[in-house]
Amino acid sequence: MNPKVNVIVPVYNVAPYLTEFFESLMQQTFQDFDVWVVNDKSTDCSLDIIENFASRFSDKIHIINNEENLGLCGARNAGLNHCDSQGEYILLLDSDDYIDSRFLEKMVDTADRYHADITICGLERFDDKTGKTICIEMINNPEKLVTDIKNFDLLGYMNPVVWNKLYRRTVIADTRFTTIKRSEDTVFLFSVIPEVKSIKFINEVLYHYRLRDTSLSGAITTEIFDSMLEGFKETKENFSRDKKYSEFMELFVIQMFIRCGIGGACRLSFKNMRKAQFYINTTRKFMDQNFPEWRTNKYLTLRYACKKSVHAMAVSCASMMYKCHLFVLIVYAYWLMSHVLKKDFRA
Repeated sequence: MNPKVNVIVPVYNVAPYLTEFFESLMQQTFQDFDVWVVNDKSTDCSLDIIENFASRFSDKIHIINNEENLGLCGARNAGLNHCDSQGEYILLLDSDDYIDSRFLEKMVDTADRYHADITICGLERFDDKTGKTICIEMINNPEKLVTDIKNFDLLGYMNPVVWNKLYRRTVIADTRFTTIKRSEDTVFLFSVIPEVKSIKFINEVLYHYRLRDTSLSGAITTEIFDSMLEGFKETKENFSRDKKYSEFMELFVIQMFIRCGIGGACRLSFKNMRKAQFYINTTRKFMDQNFPEWRTNKYLTLRYACKKSVHAMAVSCASMMYKCHLFVLIVYAYWLMSHVLKKDFRA
């Protein structure tokens, strides 16, 4: 008998965090699930820990050993391919985080009750060294079931990460992750969104995301940033060839601006603040050449954002600063907040 939920867990050299992750997963109050652990050619003792838990929970945990390191996207795809026709829902979790004991119960119960295609919960980002909460996200969303997807502007601003979302398997279908090295979750979300008929939010923190030393700046390099820009460019080109994506393009452009224009440019600048203006100019040039509509996007205007949220206002202000060639001021402000005050702002 197929499980109701298939949980896909890519693993690559996260041995220090695996025990806490697996314990939080196996202690769930909801137990109708299987786990597909994709060992992406780990070189530490991650596989030993995985095999230990697999021996204890042999009816639930399945190990997929990649013959070569495929990266996060490739590992997730390997998991999706193995459980392609099984179960009703799919979860894609990160193996260095942990989840609330009622995470699965609440997500599945909500998805069942509202017949939601995507169910999204709140999340906490916490500092790996101190355990202190850095920020809490996704807890001020609409209480009602969202069914008018094409006019749901929060899609442009919300955090697109996959790990706080329960997907109905039939909605994902044949969709797979691309080779983009950052913002792969954004591309994945917008790849499936035309098939989504309903979204339900749980405005409660059920997922705990670990911020490690590399989370703010070290996790991005020039190579990764270039891959992200190229990935967004290719995704737009692919979407432009299929009419079903046209009504979501404005919202996709907002996400591009947030991930590339704000997040990417800021975090790359943090590695060498003397080159901040160069990275900003490069990003602006990329957006003007490949996403020229960012300058006239209604969602990026102050007139529109002032009727929405503080976050929407912040994004529109960033857009205005880009147009005025003053975005470097936001880079310095963000650096001060994240590196000195140890705070982080997110969608």
